Amino acid sequence: MTESLEGSGSSGTFPAMRSPIGEMTMDGRVLIHRLDPGVVVAAEHAEEVRRVAAALTGGSPFSAVVDMRDIGFADRKAREVFGGEEEGLAAVAFLVESEMSAGLAGMFVRFRDHDYPMEVFTDEKKALDWARRRVAGK
Repeated sequence: MTESLEGSGSSGTFPAMRSPIGEMTMDGRVLIHRLDPGVVVAAEHAEEVRRVAAALTGGSPFSAVVDMRDIGFADRKAREVFGGEEEGLAAVAFLVESEMSAGLAGMFVRFRDHDYPMEVFTDEKKALDWARRRVAGK
């Protein structure tokens, strides 16, 4: 069972907003996107996900933690679209369930060009700490 990443930080608690593939909230300047169990992520989700992210971040620089521990599948086009440039995005931490998943996701991160740092974690606290450090000072 996936634990929920809580959305509270130095600026207080933020209400969650739905994206087409999960729930988003903010923890300080870190956007947390917890994907729905079994969700199939497709490229056509990108525009709405970005709209919800922009509503939460207000255009300020931010890092993101994407909790994909219970994801069903992300098609190739979705990985390309979501791996592209995003205004204000300082870094992305992917939270996965197992070391095996981390290895597979790590290949995507290492062998892809991207405009911001990406890391894969199996530990929620480490993912959040890493994301906070990446957006600090931006």
